[in-house]
Amino acid sequence: MEDRLAMLEARLRELEDEREIRELLARYGYYADAPLDEEYFALFTDDCVMDVSAGRGDDPYEVVRWEGLAAMREFLSVRTAAHDNGFYGRSMHVQGNNLAIRVTGDDAVANGYSFIFHQDGPTLKLLSASINEWAFRREVGRWRIQMRKRRMPGAPDAAEVLRAAE
Repeated sequence: MEDRLAMLEARLRELEDEREIRELLARYGYYADAPLDEEYFALFTDDCVMDVSAGRGDDPYEVVRWEGLAAMREFLSVRTAAHDNGFYGRSMHVQGNNLAIRVTGDDAVANGYSFIFHQDGPTLKLLSASINEWAFRREVGRWRIQMRKRRMPGAPDAAEVLRAAE
């Protein structure tokens, strides 16, 4: 009976972890769109990494990287990656599509797709579609984002990001 109870508790913890990670990804989009910058930053670890395809310029697959929470604050404050003043309240960050989550103790990895839509007058436009690998760490009983690797479809390492889900 003790073994069975321990097994059920482990399965319940795994389901709760997955639910919390899905909620975290939902909050990521809501806070980015609202704008709720402080709430957005609270989703990340202090040593967070944002590693993304630039999506524009001569090489849209060029990787742009920010390391640490201070760099993330700079990323958002200068409104890089097309986060200008007209972006807020008219965009929809959608994460967690085709999401696969693996939890190992206080670390987790999730892979999936994401999209950004933008309302431009009467037209809703797809701004971005991407393949993502997310790394999470549980800190003080809460899951936080430690790393996001985002690649545009067709990027040289896009398949590698998808294979990381295995």
